[in-house]
Amino acid sequence: MFYVADTHAWVFYLLNKLPEKANDAFKSVEKGESIMFVPTIALAECIYLIESKKIALNLKELFVKFETGGNFVPVSLNFEIIKEVSKIKLEEIHDRIIVATARILDAKLVTKDSDITNSKLIETVW
Repeated sequence: MFYVADTHAWVFYLLNKLPEKANDAFKSVEKGESIMFVPTIALAECIYLIESKKIALNLKELFVKFETGGNFVPVSLNFEIIKEVSKIKLEEIHDRIIVATARILDAKLVTKDSDITNSKLIETVW
């Protein structure tokens, strides 16, 4: 199974605050049963939240899962994703990039974002 984590999902995972269904997705990644892609735009948002002290994490905690576990994979913004962004009608550009990433990777999106979940543009887990 392929998943994409948005900013909230990644932060809540690192803080051990995920609801059951989202937590199950992350557990399957930890067990090597699934792959969790994290768009670099979500990681950039995390850096901003850490630097502005809006979340109680540090940069090492943000990156350690990528450095220690092969099933957590950062995904860079590329031309294929940008072309998909143009097809997605959501207000926030970050949301559009994250949804486009999940579509391109044929993955479920782990998110609590109501704009995304209500849009039905992609299968979501939370």
